[in-house]
Amino acid sequence: MCSISIFLLLGAIHSSISVIDDPTDALHRFLSYDETNEFMFTLLQLFPKQVSVEKLGETWLGRDINMMTINYNARDTIVLVANLHAREWAAMTTALFIIFELVYNGHHHPELSQFRWMIVPIANPDGYEFTRERDRYWSKNRSPQPDSQTFGVDLNGNFAYKWEENDRPVEPKDRTYNGPEAGSEPETRAISKLLESIGPDILLFVDMHTFGNHIFHPWSYTTEPAENVELTKAVAHAGADAIRFKYEEYYTVGTPSQLYRRVYGTPIDYCQSLRIRVCLWLEMTNSGFQFEASRIMRYGEEGWTAIKAMALKAAGVL
Repeated sequence: MCSISIFLLLGAIHSSISVIDDPTDALHRFLSYDETNEFMFTLLQLFPKQVSVEKLGETWLGRDINMMTINYNARDTIVLVANLHAREWAAMTTALFIIFELVYNGHHHPELSQFRWMIVPIANPDGYEFTRERDRYWSKNRSPQPDSQTFGVDLNGNFAYKWEENDRPVEPKDRTYNGPEAGSEPETRAISKLLESIGPDILLFVDMHTFGNHIFHPWSYTTEPAENVELTKAVAHAGADAIRFKYEEYYTVGTPSQLYRRVYGTPIDYCQSLRIRVCLWLEMTNSGFQFEASRIMRYGEEGWTAIKAMALKAAGVL
């Protein structure tokens, strides 16, 4: 099991991290990377017996890749990773919404207290900040490439499972450039190490993206079904059904190769290769990458509705 770094109220919070006065601010505007850390460390100060914060790794530009764990003494684990693609802000804001809901309104969801929730709201900090400061539609991270002229790797294609089977030439300048080798990026290695270290305890892994109203399940690289496809499809359909019932939004369920195209080196395929119980890729919302801050709550509720249902289905409760 990976180590849990718990920073207690009396002076153990890192000196470079400040706290915010009102955590609900995270539900009404787009936070910066630094503000997102402040949000997590504020909750750590307020709820040290319930939450912890752990550094999983460090980006090429030196930013910490931080994860919040809620109910850290539980064993059965739900892992949510958001914002591997920098421009997909609704994934990040939804992750923060879910953190807030679990911490502040957990008493309304007693059936979810059995789970340890491990949530990475910004898995691509360098890329995310680049979308805020320079290019709103940037997708990759910001690591310099061997040609010394281009930057960034598509993290969603950099994981070390079937990466090498992609025979489509991709140039470093391309948005879908999958890196010089499998697992070349620090962000990829951080998430991979997390999955490897606690794999047997994970009931559900969700790689959170936007946009498109899809829930993908393995495999991404082939049309052949994964070993536990019936369980995985049932969990995905539980999420899609929950959204349709509450919001009349329709999500399709299938593999990337069925609904999109073959994709190599994905987090869900790497997750599946570790024999983790259920591995899913959630494509949220149907309104593009840019949206008004007034939609943060609405999209957060939609994602939360799906993930609650999927967690319970993966655990055999539904």
